[in-house]
Amino acid sequence: MNKKTTIGILYICTGNYTIFWKDFYSSMERNFITDSEKHYFVFTDANTIDFASENPRITLIHQENLGWPYNTLMRFHMFLTIQETLADMDYLFFFNANLLIREPISAEAFLPHPPQTLVAVVHPGFYNKKRKKFTYDTNPLSTAYIPTDQGSHYFAGGLNGGTTESFLKAMRVMRDNIDTDKKKGIIARWHDESHWNRYLIDRADVKILPPSYLYPEGWKLPMEASIIVRDKNNYGGHALLRNDTPTHHQFSLYHFAKRLIKIFKGN
Repeated sequence: MNKKTTIGILYICTGNYTIFWKDFYSSMERNFITDSEKHYFVFTDANTIDFASENPRITLIHQENLGWPYNTLMRFHMFLTIQETLADMDYLFFFNANLLIREPISAEAFLPHPPQTLVAVVHPGFYNKKRKKFTYDTNPLSTAYIPTDQGSHYFAGGLNGGTTESFLKAMRVMRDNIDTDKKKGIIARWHDESHWNRYLIDRADVKILPPSYLYPEGWKLPMEASIIVRDKNNYGGHALLRNDTPTHHQFSLYHFAKRLIKIFKGN
């Protein structure tokens, strides 16, 4: 009897983001590579979450709510605290909390196949956009910096992964780069997403998935949705979900609005 492929699912739900977990988990079990053995590593400050007590494949890792933007910027640091456990998996994938698997996804469609080792999703906001529109980090002092003559895709930070060996290696590099920036008082333009795009520049081992795997709720893209990005505004908005202070709230809304304006104006 062949051993099932093991897939580690990395998931963060601190603060009020636990609201998304139940539907995410149910949709994963129903639709995501159902012939695999999925293990969920949930980083949370909640005492318990749905299904955890009845499923030994759900592991809760206590994670303090670091606030914005550190819950996203420091995610690779979080994951690497259990890297010895994660090393037992065949594949590792991070999924944003507010994702929902809408239709069956097969191993053939999703997993990397040699010589591919990593999986990245084209950001829906930059689908079919020219290189000059990409919001790469343009600060030459940052380790996430990408020169204007590099890059052909802008990848989203909300879903990424690959073979366990390759993704753990990627996370270690990005963690160290983030630490280097922090020592200089620098935070990359789009946090972990900026570092992910920097890491993937000029790599030939990346399986590139279309935005159908990160399809924003309510958008109209010329493709069918495989994974829906649920609109946080329908669940109280960014501030409520993050437990932001007013200062954090103002900061996050300002930069989120600026990004949306850029995307829809094509600037």
